[in-house]
Amino acid sequence: MLIDTLIARGRSREAWDLAIDFGFHPPYHATAMVLPDAASLYGKLLLAVGRPAGAAAALTEAGAQLDIRGWHNTVWAPWAGHLAIALAEDEPERSRAYARRSVADAERFGTASAIGTALRLSAQIEDGQQAVELLERAVAHLGQSPAGYEHAVALVDLGAALRRVGRLEDAQEYLYQGIELAQHCAADGLVDRARRELANYGLRPNRLGDVRETLSQPEWDVAELAVGGLSPQLIADRLALPLSLVNRRLAAVYRKAGSGPDGLAAALAMGSEHRSGERWEGEWWAPGPRDGSDAAALVELPERSGLPELPEASEPPDGPDRF
Repeated sequence: MLIDTLIARGRSREAWDLAIDFGFHPPYHATAMVLPDAASLYGKLLLAVGRPAGAAAALTEAGAQLDIRGWHNTVWAPWAGHLAIALAEDEPERSRAYARRSVADAERFGTASAIGTALRLSAQIEDGQQAVELLERAVAHLGQSPAGYEHAVALVDLGAALRRVGRLEDAQEYLYQGIELAQHCAADGLVDRARRELANYGLRPNRLGDVRETLSQPEWDVAELAVGGLSPQLIADRLALPLSLVNRRLAAVYRKAGSGPDGLAAALAMGSEHRSGERWEGEWWAPGPRDGSDAAALVELPERSGLPELPEASEPPDGPDRF
């Protein structure tokens, strides 16, 4: 799991070193099941560190063993999609066959996460409009799934694909959305890749001095309250708006600012007085509008009755930390 997380965060070399240190390589335990599948993850790791031939061999063997067992869960073991990428340069026809199989297995499994991920991997071996269409389908499926990181990757991939076919305005939109979601997932490598896509073609995130002017007053209202520490539900209560509308406005704010919640105050050049709203018992002192008027208000917080008291922390025992 840690290796998979490091790959997702763009730290493939660190993941490789970890695999070597802990002896993560074939053969694996004959009956143990882990998530993700160890053999599929090893092939993915080889692909991430630039060893496609080794990845192809490892993933082919992984697929053969899983076929013997009749296991076709592409969320747990997405070997076919990664094998398609490993084979793309040297064996394009075989690569496409595995990409089709990956999508077929995912559709048989039937979840939005499985189908969206398989479509995203398949798009990596295609070019032009074909890649765009596959990624549009991937984004549609992953937007309905809990797989936030995969959704972020698909958004960035779609932005890059749209840029390559000359649809720069659409590309910018998806890249901004991908940056926002990737920041939520702490996927630093993905954020960097999206920013490079923007910078290489002049589609950079809004500069500090410009961001504030791009927000409408309703967007600014939710942005200030978010920087002040209020959750979307409390913002909805404060402004007497539906939660769905607040979420849409926050998404627009993050997209325009090129930042997620943690970096929003800096992106909007808000000072510490916005970031640390003063908490009173049962209330929060919320900031006012950007026109400078004194319109702060008290926001009621939900009651916290009936919760058990937590015991006081005790000193840890002597000796080294254990995990």
